[in-house]
Amino acid sequence: MKAYLRAVLTLARKDALLERKSLETVTATASFTLLVAVLFHFAFDIRSAEGARFFPGALWIAVLFAGTIGMARSARIDEVEGRGRGPALAPVDRSALFLGKFLFHLVLMLLVEGVAVPVFIAAFALRGVALPHLFIAGLVLGTWGFVALGTLLAGATSGERSTGLLLPLVLFPLLTPVALGGVAIVTAAVTGDVTPATGTWLRLLLVFDVLFTAVPALLYESVLEV
Repeated sequence: MKAYLRAVLTLARKDALLERKSLETVTATASFTLLVAVLFHFAFDIRSAEGARFFPGALWIAVLFAGTIGMARSARIDEVEGRGRGPALAPVDRSALFLGKFLFHLVLMLLVEGVAVPVFIAAFALRGVALPHLFIAGLVLGTWGFVALGTLLAGATSGERSTGLLLPLVLFPLLTPVALGGVAIVTAAVTGDVTPATGTWLRLLLVFDVLFTAVPALLYESVLEV
């Protein structure tokens, strides 16, 4: 078990070191996220009282679209530059390859969100978040499920020239529970209006996350062969 975890962390660290040299993926992801915040700020006359209503949806739009661009770009770089061929030949379980890539994408997205959330709060004139712990839980759980499914599909479409166009078409319909649950939980956290439905969304996201982390890990060997 220790050897398996070491392999996962080594693979994630490899991607992080390669990303640190170029910063291509993180720059594209962060730039798009901040651009969405600026566009929403100037396109709509959002006042403080209305900010809480628009903030959750706008934040998740930025996260989902920016994350998709980042994962598609990362998969395309692996395919074109051959970065993914070496690990594919390594004597490790194929699921470790998926979990290493998933962990890298998850940390990348959480770092981008750490920068983007304060910008969105300022853009939407929010005075604060009523339930910060619920806000963090909703954002992390939603990002987890999004990254798990996105990592699998980005790897499956990486050989296509139109990866950047194909990935959203395949990914977004499957992300409906993540989008709805993420918006509902973040809304409850911002307003402080927690209902029984909020707990239901939290449990649904947790089940979605575990399911779409375990199943892709088992299927990743087939993805690599294709």
